[in-house]
Amino acid sequence: MDSRLKDKKYKYIEHLSDIGLRFYGNTVEELFENAAEGMFSVMSDLKLVKPLEKRNIKITSENAGYEDLLILWLERLLYWYEVDNILFSEFKVKRIDMKNHNLILDAGISGEKIDLSKHKITVSVKAPTYHMLEIKKDNRRHKWEGRIIFDV
Repeated sequence: MDSRLKDKKYKYIEHLSDIGLRFYGNTVEELFENAAEGMFSVMSDLKLVKPLEKRNIKITSENAGYEDLLILWLERLLYWYEVDNILFSEFKVKRIDMKNHNLILDAGISGEKIDLSKHKITVSVKAPTYHMLEIKKDNRRHKWEGRIIFDV
């Protein structure tokens, strides 16, 4: 990871018709938190979203890697955004563990119901995609880095 990005959680990358995101973390858990925060920051100003509603989430990705688990994580968050009309602003991935060839994510998230007088939805993310999806660990620097493209 570039030293200028040491404290950066995520940055947007150019893509023809969709939105791309590079995201970073000191741990794989932090990497997943920053991917979620980056996705929601595309949609609205997260400084205006209060952590009024809290949820716990547990996801299992069977016989798959981190990329598949990331897609499931972001899809679940988008599902709640769409169905329950909630913007999330705080993400705490407690753990990501491997058990019997399955990856398990356990997290807590917080946000609030969308109030259009307060929350401007600038872009609506439809889905995370596998196009250009990448998660890797830089063993030399002991950091994680990822890239994802969102369908908008």
